[in-house]
Amino acid sequence: MNTSWMAATLLVFALALWMLSGVLRGDGQSDDEQDADSAQETAMTVEAMPAATTTMAREIELHGQLEPVQHLLLNAQTDGSVEKIHTSKGSRVRQQDELLQLDLGSRMATLAEAKAAVKLARSEQRAAKALNELELQSQLQLEQAEASLEAAMARQASISLDIEKTTITAPFDAVVNDILVDSGELIDRGAVVIELIDDSAFKVSAQASQQVLSELSAGQAVKVSLITGETLDGSLSYVSSIADPQTRTFTVEATVENPGAGFAAGVSATLHIPVEEVEATFISPSTLSLGNDGQLGIKALDNQDRVEFLPIELISTTVDGAWVSGIPEGQRVITIGQGFVNPGELVNAQAPAER
Repeated sequence: MNTSWMAATLLVFALALWMLSGVLRGDGQSDDEQDADSAQETAMTVEAMPAATTTMAREIELHGQLEPVQHLLLNAQTDGSVEKIHTSKGSRVRQQDELLQLDLGSRMATLAEAKAAVKLARSEQRAAKALNELELQSQLQLEQAEASLEAAMARQASISLDIEKTTITAPFDAVVNDILVDSGELIDRGAVVIELIDDSAFKVSAQASQQVLSELSAGQAVKVSLITGETLDGSLSYVSSIADPQTRTFTVEATVENPGAGFAAGVSATLHIPVEEVEATFISPSTLSLGNDGQLGIKALDNQDRVEFLPIELISTTVDGAWVSGIPEGQRVITIGQGFVNPGELVNAQAPAER
C-alpha cells in the first residue's frame, strides 16, 4: 500500500469523525446543554405571577335570618265581648297604649256591691273592737269581724283588677303585626287577641359547627350582611353550650339594632365574625386546585420553575374571587395552565405580560 493512498484514507476518516462530532454535540454543545434544551422544548408553558399579601381579619361566616328580639301573642286576661279596638295592623304603639277594650258588663255594679260590703265589714270590725276593749265581746268575735273585713276587701280588689283587665294595653313599644279578634266578638280568658313585634332590635340565629365553636364567645363584635345589601353592626349575645342532637351544631345568636326601624323580621342574614388577623392573598377562583388528599390549594413555582402544591385556607369570597391564607409574599402562583401540570414537573414559566 503506497503512502498517498494511506494519507487519503486517513483524511477521509478524520473528516467523518469531525462530521459525526458535529451531529452528536450540536455544534459544540455539551450533553448536559443539549438535555436542557430538549427539556425546555417539551416543558409545558404556564403563566405565573408573584402573590401580593395584605393583612386582613379572618372571619367565621354563619347563615341565619333576622328575628325580633320580642315577639308576643297577647292574651286576654278576662272574658267578655270586644267593645272597641283602638289600633290597627301595622300600627306602631308605645308601652301602655290602649289596644283593645272589653265590655264591662255588670262589673261596675258588682264593684259597687263589693265596696258596700267593705264599708259594712269595717263598721262591724270597729264595733267588735270597741266592745272587746270593754270586755263586752270575746276575742274570737273580734277576730271573726276582722276576717270578714279582710275577705270583703279582697273581693273588692279582685273585682277592681278584673275591671282593669278589660283594658288591654301594650307591654312594650311595638308594631301591631296582627289583630285576631273582631269588635263584638265574645272571647274567653286566655284567648289570643293581638300579635306584637318589637322591631327596635333584632337577633340573628345561626348554627355553628363543632370546628369553630371554640373561637366564639358572647360579646364578640359581628357584622351582619342582609340579602337586601345592607350591613348592620352588632355583637354575639348567646353561644349554646349543648349541640343539637340531630345536626351536632350549636345555636349562636347575635343582637343588632334596627335604626329607623328600616328592616323586617325574616330577612336572610349572614354573620361575619372576625376571629384573627392573617396575611391574605386575593386570587381568582380558576386558580384553585385540589391536592391528592382533597386539600384545597394552589399550584406555584419554586426557584427552578418546578411545580409545587401549596395548601391554603379560604378566608372569604366575593363575586370576583377569594381571599386565602397560606401563600407567602412574592410566591409565584400559576394563573394559567395549572390544570395541565403536576407537582414536581419542570415548566416553562412566563409572566402575563409576555403572552
